[in-house]
Amino acid sequence: MQRRRRPERGYARRGHAEAGFTLVEVIVALAMLSLGLGLLLGLMSSSLRQTANAERMAEASSLVQSLLERIGSQLLVEPGERNGQFTNGYRWRLRVLPYGDATEREEWPVGIYAISTEVEWDDGRERRSVALNTLRLGPKAAPR
Repeated sequence: MQRRRRPERGYARRGHAEAGFTLVEVIVALAMLSLGLGLLLGLMSSSLRQTANAERMAEASSLVQSLLERIGSQLLVEPGERNGQFTNGYRWRLRVLPYGDATEREEWPVGIYAISTEVEWDDGRERRSVALNTLRLGPKAAPR
């Protein structure tokens, strides 16, 4: 009975292909990995930017609603235009105009006013805004 010799460690048997990757395979794998990571990071960056925009829009919506709520209690319901700035950098504009034509306004026992509120802010390269419009009852304007 003849004993077979084991090949020495670290060397492959003759006749078998060597195990491992070629340089081309490694380069292709790295290129695919870097392309995938680049796409993933781009998506994450876009997602973070959209989340920040949504937060700014939600804050501006809250501010424009609070501005509407102040009309009649802290801000008088009288025709005209006013503007200002909130402490967090948002700017606001309020426009109050009599509603209806002159003959209708004379017939009504109270004044009806069209109120437009707008909150705007600078978002990097562009200016964004949120606007709300409503009608409010107020004191009848004195005839001019």
